[in-house]
Amino acid sequence: MTRTLDARERPAAAADVTVKSVQRAARLIKLLGQEATTGWRLSDIAAAAGFGKATTHRLLAALTESGLAYQDPDSRRYFLGYEIVRLGSLATRFDVAELARPALLRLARETEDTVFLSVREDLDALCLERQVGDYPIKTLTLTVGDRRPLGVGAGSLALLAFLPEEEAAEVIASNAGRLERYPGFAPEALRRLTAEARRQGYAFNDGRIVSAMCAVGVPVFDLRDRVVAAISVAAIRERMEPGRVAWIAGLLREEATRLRDRLAELGGSRP
Repeated sequence: MTRTLDARERPAAAADVTVKSVQRAARLIKLLGQEATTGWRLSDIAAAAGFGKATTHRLLAALTESGLAYQDPDSRRYFLGYEIVRLGSLATRFDVAELARPALLRLARETEDTVFLSVREDLDALCLERQVGDYPIKTLTLTVGDRRPLGVGAGSLALLAFLPEEEAAEVIASNAGRLERYPGFAPEALRRLTAEARRQGYAFNDGRIVSAMCAVGVPVFDLRDRVVAAISVAAIRERMEPGRVAWIAGLLREEATRLRDRLAELGGSRP
């Protein structure tokens, strides 16, 4: 016997369907971005997304109609639409990765180690940029686009530690389940590490992800003293003795101040 939803259940069920459709459309947009130059055949993007071809075609048709996707009439492949570019330009007044790149290049050249730029996205730290120095042993624990729970890693920890204390505590609590994958950053340890970072003015990851690798991170503030990004330097443990850690932290602070001043020149307060 088929059960009929009562009036109270129907709006909730409709909302669930809407949310699911939005999530599926977002999944397709992200996949389109992964193959921005070559595009996707319908069958391939459906398989990659884990959707049926009919569902994928319907969603792509809606995205194409709105300008968020584009289908080449000759190859029949799907690409990101130009509306994505327009929306991106509205979402940010400047590209913080582009703005920070000279600083990262200077740091990579001076330290000879690997330098990262990270920003916060909700409960995550997102790696926006990486520059690799000339030291023969590379520390490539992150690549551009990688995400970690906020607080996991030096740059990520700097983003978390210099939030208002109450907000940082809420983030740690919300991420508690995800932090189980990172034993060195369990909630209690993370609370201790954030307090230590605030006290010393920089975050230090002492081999808590890869035991042979360490990293130093500092926050980048805007003119309202809000954290908008973090810069970090990673190296093998042998290159992270206390004196060198302090030297790197000083270099990072200098570049973070320069970046803050550059943000001020452009009239920006957020990446």
